[in-house]
Amino acid sequence: MDKRNNPFTLDFGKEPYEMIPRSVLMDEVVQSFGGELPSKHISIITGVRGSGKTVFMTSVCKWFQKERDWIVVELNPDRDLLQNLAAKLSGEKKLKEIFNSAKINLSAFGLGLQIDGTEPERDIEVALSRMLTSLKKHHKKVLIAIDEVSNSPSMKVFASAFQIFLRQDLPLFLLMTG
Repeated sequence: MDKRNNPFTLDFGKEPYEMIPRSVLMDEVVQSFGGELPSKHISIITGVRGSGKTVFMTSVCKWFQKERDWIVVELNPDRDLLQNLAAKLSGEKKLKEIFNSAKINLSAFGLGLQIDGTEPERDIEVALSRMLTSLKKHHKKVLIAIDEVSNSPSMKVFASAFQIFLRQDLPLFLLMTG
């Protein structure tokens, strides 16, 4: 059977063979996040089940991944979001040098970023703030993508920390589906 008989896919978030054009929505998110002075730092994609929310979010993430100064991090909403964000950022090979030069020691969190002679960070929010401040100095921006966000305790903690990071003028953006 020719795979093009059905242009859609039943796999969650898998990009179909044919996409419903959403260039106006894509441009809106890209311009609001990627502008010189971003007009917003948070966007949520809503719609009925199967309407393409995850596929659209994936397309936006792929667009930003191609940009040199952007780091795209996808988080699992059922895990500790702050810990997961720190783990994913510290695991990026191209960012390790930035964090090492800033002497950010994440060994207390089991993340493997240890710097001899430097006290380990003891608070995940402080560690993330230092990490994001280092990225800002190197003109990097972070897009966090969370699929199927819900009103969970982890999300509440994450939202409070995210708000603090925004007040610190850190280069952090959030794209969610729900």
